[in-house]
Parts: sequence; C-alpha cells; structure tokens
Amino acid sequence: MFIIKTKNKLKNFIITYQLKLKNKGINKSVRFKEAANITIGKKCNIGANSYIYCWNEYQHGSTKQNLKGTIFIGNNFNATRALTIQCCQKISIGNDVLIASNVFICDYNHGIQNLEIPYLNNELFLAEVIIEDGVWIGQGASILAGVHIGKKSIIGAGSIVTKNIPEYSIAVGNPAKIIKKYDFNLLKWIDIE
Repeated sequence: MFIIKTKNKLKNFIITYQLKLKNKGINKSVRFKEAANITIGKKCNIGANSYIYCWNEYQHGSTKQNLKGTIFIGNNFNATRALTIQCCQKISIGNDVLIASNVFICDYNHGIQNLEIPYLNNELFLAEVIIEDGVWIGQGASILAGVHIGKKSIIGAGSIVTKNIPEYSIAVGNPAKIIKKYDFNLLKWIDIE
C-alpha cells in the first residue's frame, strides 16, 4: 500500500511539473490533485494559492464511491488568484475565460436522500459543469454542480450560480439572476425586465 501511494504521489508530482512547465503562467504555489485527469490549454495563467482538484474516490463512514473527475481548461484562460476547482465528474472550461480572485467551481454536492445518516455519509450528487468560451466570472463567485454558463456571459462578483445562464447574459446575486442580455441589433447590453 505504501509503495502504491508513493508511486501515485510521484506520478502526480511529475504531471504537475509538466503542466507548470507547459504554461509559465501557472504560479508555483498552485496545487493539483490527480493531475493526470487535468488538461490545460496554451497561454494559461493561474494565480497564487489556487487549488485544482480531481477526486477518484469518496469515502466517509460506510459510504464509498468510485469517481473519475476530469477537468478540461481551454486556451488563454486567466484566473487571478485563489481559484478553487473541485471535480468528481467533469468540469469543462472554454477558451478566453477570465476569472477573478476567490472563485469556487464544483461539480458535486453531498447527498441529502438518506436522513438516517449524516449528510457527510450520503453518496455525493454529481453533475457536470460547463463554462463556455469568453465567460467572465467576478470575484468571490461560486459556480455549483450542474451549471452551464453560455458563451460570453458575465457572472457578477459574489454571485452564487445554481442554474444555467444562457449565452451573452449578465447574471448577479444569490442565487444568480439574469439582469442583462446583449442585443446584437442594438449592439449593446439591455436590461431584462
């Protein structure tokens, strides 16, 4: 068991080194878990104190789930600092995505089906997260399981996104609500009434 754990740690270290070597913009303090499950495009910047984690299993109490989290990040991705991505299934982030500080992205939640046991011991609820090309996510926002954010949308600072956001939309608040959409005829953002 010790040899297997050591081998896995060494593999993660080597792949993490390769990811950082490929993208000079990845801060040396960025932490990866299961780096073999993470794909990062070209010309990407990820700021200090960021965590990009994939999980291959969840075990607590008598609950054990085998998982295969995978993260794909496109080209020209920029995250200021303190980004946390936690993945148990699949998170896809497109090209030219801009993320401010202290953003949280997660594709799972603790289950709530069995009230006879603690929530921590319930099986995880898994739902893919998709963030399309050109999205801008403001400081302190949270993107939760099952969310699909459409192309060129903007998520306001501090917003909690629990539902899909269509392309070319601005969403703010907790829970995030669409307040503007881009009008291609008028070539400007218009208020949603």
